[in-house]
Amino acid sequence: MPYKLRINNKNNNKKESNKMVSNSNTETELSDVVLTGVLTLLQNSQSRKWVGTMTELDRSLTRVLKNHVPENWPGSPSALRVELNKVVNRIRVRKVSVKFGRTSGDNSTRYVKFVAR
Repeated sequence: MPYKLRINNKNNNKKESNKMVSNSNTETELSDVVLTGVLTLLQNSQSRKWVGTMTELDRSLTRVLKNHVPENWPGSPSALRVELNKVVNRIRVRKVSVKFGRTSGDNSTRYVKFVAR
């Protein structure tokens, strides 16, 4: 999360403001890449749906995105979930159902399901 260090020097404040803007641009770009990846994944699927764990989603997205995976790509399934949460409403606006859930039983697993309507 970007933060701003308060210093009285006006030049330093400008530099820090620029850093904050670039940090938020980086977040936006990563969110855009995740959004594009999910939509491409569904578009390439014959059934227009996808179900799997965050680890499986990470593998599928990196395969779909090929050379367009940014350096700041989430390094863990939970970090990918955070990025996905940022764009879930944008995905739903594009008429894609998004459901997070758990499988039943003793060995319950978290999953995400995308279905293009």
